[in-house]
Formats: sequence, C-alpha cells, structure tokens
Amino acid sequence: MKEKIRQIWCEEDKMFYPETKEENGRKYKLDTITFVYLEQLEFDFTPEEEELMSNPIGYYGRAWRRFMEENHPEDIPSLVGRLKWELIPRQIDKEAEELAWNLEQQYARKNPRPKTFLEIEKWERMKRLEVDHRVMEDVVLQYRG
Repeated sequence: MKEKIRQIWCEEDKMFYPETKEENGRKYKLDTITFVYLEQLEFDFTPEEEELMSNPIGYYGRAWRRFMEENHPEDIPSLVGRLKWELIPRQIDKEAEELAWNLEQQYARKNPRPKTFLEIEKWERMKRLEVDHRVMEDVVLQYRG
C-alpha cells in the first residue's frame, strides 16, 4: 500500500505542493516558508556518535572550528554537508578532555603539589599552561576532514 503524501497549500501560487517528493533516487522535502524542495540527506550515526551529538560543542571544539575557519575555510562547506562540522568538534572535545585529564595526572606525579597558597597558584597556572599547550598541539590544531 502506497503512503499518502501530504499536500501543502501555497497562497502565492494558489496551488498545492506535495510535502515530499522523490526524483532520481533522492528524497526532497518542501520548505513551507520558501516553497523550495530541500534534499533529505540520511546519516547513519553510530550509537557513540549519536551520544556525542546530544552534547553541546565545548571549548576545544570551538577552538578547532576557529582553526578551520582561519586555515581551511574552503573545506567547511563539505564538512557542513556531511554533518562533520557538527560531529568533529564534539569528538575533539572528548579526545581533548581525556588527554587533558591524563596530562594533569602526569604533571602531578612529576611535580608534587606545593603547600603554600602562592606556590599552589603558580603550580596550578603552570600545569594548566602545559596541559592546554599539549592538548592544542596534539588534538585541536589538526586538520580533520
């Protein structure tokens, strides 16, 4: 049994348009504001990718986007079209946070935490600078496409 296609009324053209249509093996859906058909792309995310997509883009993901905008702007439309522009920053956030946690643990083992307030402040600042530098170099400031 064939599914009934909903019809959308266009006041400007004084006619109905099908909500969806298929041409050349591709599916299109009508944008009810512009009355232009937009291709419906299907993306098969893994369960891990679905979980990533439920999170907002964080600090490192935004830094990667800035890096791409400044260094590889010609590749962004392709990434947007395949939803990689949304997925990659979230993957980078996850990788960067894991690496940062490991680096903080290593730093603490190599450099025992001091006892006085001013020494702790200096120690924390140095730890953050070293960890952030490594994370940016190793994970964030890398081309991905």
